[in-house]
Amino acid sequence: ADVLLLPGAEDRDIWHYFATASMPDRERAERVIAALGDQPLSTPALEAIVDIRRTPLELLLKVLDVDGAVRRVQGGWVATGQPWMYDAERYERIAAERRAEQQHMLDYQQTDGCRMEFLQRSLDDDTAAPCGRCDNCAGPWFPTEIGSDAGAAASGALDRVGVPIEARRQWPTGGDRVGVPVKGRIPVDEQAGEGRALARLTDLGWGGTLRQLFAAGAADAEVTPQILEACVRVLAGWGWERRPVAVVAMPSRSKPLLVDSLARGIAGIGRLPYIGALDVANGGPSGEPGGNSVFRLAGLWERFSADGLAVPDGPVLLVDDQADSRWTLTVAARELRQAGASEVLPFVLALRG
Repeated sequence: ADVLLLPGAEDRDIWHYFATASMPDRERAERVIAALGDQPLSTPALEAIVDIRRTPLELLLKVLDVDGAVRRVQGGWVATGQPWMYDAERYERIAAERRAEQQHMLDYQQTDGCRMEFLQRSLDDDTAAPCGRCDNCAGPWFPTEIGSDAGAAASGALDRVGVPIEARRQWPTGGDRVGVPVKGRIPVDEQAGEGRALARLTDLGWGGTLRQLFAAGAADAEVTPQILEACVRVLAGWGWERRPVAVVAMPSRSKPLLVDSLARGIAGIGRLPYIGALDVANGGPSGEPGGNSVFRLAGLWERFSADGLAVPDGPVLLVDDQADSRWTLTVAARELRQAGASEVLPFVLALRG
């Protein structure tokens, strides 16, 4: 529902996404088939080989199972050895049918004629006629005027700030396959604390402001006073057990000026020392957001360093622009904890997903 409410989003593009999302991608399908053999691989183990997120991978495996290319057995999945051809014509035909069905839903929503007659004609009912009872025939059944109380409530909801960021507690399965020597539960003394974001990118209200800030092609710039003031409201309502004693910034690849100015602004208003940004190490982070957890973690592992910072023995506020998989914050928090911070509290502007 949040996606459909995005200001400026085109209904056709959204419906096209849902129409084609479950169709197998040729390159991904061939990658999965090539990774499987006659020895069962669990979905988490396969995920660490093919760099596909869990839910899309499970959907793809089910499609390939139906096509006879893979089979579920005790212990995971195996390849059947049967040849598999990408049936582009079939998949496009299915997608076209779904797009037509979904366009029909939009037409029903947007029609100014009788809705019952629309449905009857869609079912080839020769007796279709205006019903006289739907909202288009009889007029809206709901109030069309907005009272002052409702307007104030709506304004308050749109101006609401602060979204919790759940901390990672478990390393992803299969890290050893991609050079990450950790598994199981993240040690308590290496974990990040629960964080906060100003808003989700899919939210109304502040979400719209953040979508413009992070839109493709948007220039990097210092944080605006309005956004900084909203961030201060989030921090004021956080309710942490121990107040941070210092502020640290992430070395952002896309918005370094924004992140630096945000961290400095928060530190100044909170009268906290700003001890700088983490350094990049070993070439810095590799890869892009969107991969599965184990590959995302591999691209971040040992890519940040706190060696150049005077990290205090106390809670530290870690500032970044966005959080998606949360592995960047997890790896950075681990580095700061190992450098002496007793707690790391992530704070970002936008939470994706």
